[in-house]
Amino acid sequence: MSHRYETKGTSMPRSLATTGRTTFFAYATAAWAFAFAAVHVYWAVGGSLGLPPGLSVRGNTPLFVIDVIAVPMCVAGGVLALALVRPFGARLARKPLLVGAWGMSVLCLVHSVPAVLQAALLLVSGDADTLTAPERFSFFGYEPYWFVGGVLTGLAAFGYQRATRGR
Repeated sequence: MSHRYETKGTSMPRSLATTGRTTFFAYATAAWAFAFAAVHVYWAVGGSLGLPPGLSVRGNTPLFVIDVIAVPMCVAGGVLALALVRPFGARLARKPLLVGAWGMSVLCLVHSVPAVLQAALLLVSGDADTLTAPERFSFFGYEPYWFVGGVLTGLAAFGYQRATRGR
């Protein structure tokens, strides 16, 4: 009995098709990344919803450049997440997919964990009300979003790693 199935000229380990958690976390990661890309596009074209009052990405060159760089990176992260569970990913080498997925997870977590921990300490100490609007946005909005992305990507990478062991 074969452990592979054919999909339009490609084959993929059956475990990828039947591992519900891996699929869920990969799709959740893709949704997270594509949503982040959409938010960055919205901010880059002048939107302000979700930003601290008075902050405009278009009026701040460094933030605008960050948005312009972030959009393709977020789209690439979403495509990478989909490659873990979609047939097109079976045509790609396992090791680079794993390096990319684990790297994305680590990048998101390294970026967010210090701020998330600091935010938790501020909440516990009762000092959260001393934060400026941009600090509140960062500590309680932006950084937790990065943290969620890092966790989702790590879970997707772990599931893919287990599902493709021996490939």
